[in-house]
Amino acid sequence: MKTLIAYFSWSNNTKRLVEEVNKEFNFDVVRIERKTPYSKDYNECAYVEAKDEVSEHIHPEIKKLDIDFGGNDSILLFAPIWWYTVPMPVLTFIEELKSYKGKVVLFANSYTNDPQYMVNSKKDILEVNHDLNLVDGLFNKSVKEHINFIGKMEDK
Repeated sequence: MKTLIAYFSWSNNTKRLVEEVNKEFNFDVVRIERKTPYSKDYNECAYVEAKDEVSEHIHPEIKKLDIDFGGNDSILLFAPIWWYTVPMPVLTFIEELKSYKGKVVLFANSYTNDPQYMVNSKKDILEVNHDLNLVDGLFNKSVKEHINFIGKMEDK
């Protein structure tokens, strides 16, 4: 079974989580990045750029990912929650998976523990790509819980 990790991270919190988890697995990893970077200023990024994208349903262009997704049985998708859902560059990434036949496992993290954020994220992802085989991952869990979850998934 070939697995890829794809992640989005502005503050590098999600990046650090991916790095810690992947020490156990050594999967290939790609970072989803907006082609025009977000502001480094939190208030500008959060309350202007990201908020406008969510409000206007804008899926911004992302940097080219030089990878054949079809060569992977599963993609572990890690993302923070922005404005009650995944960041809009993640939805741009999901658009690029239109012909992908494997499974995508969603892992999300947020400063609050509201499970509705995961529900919103899954709904938004499936609206963009309704044929995607989207599987529940974890929401706001520790590195160890991620490792255990992924390990069990890989054993199947």
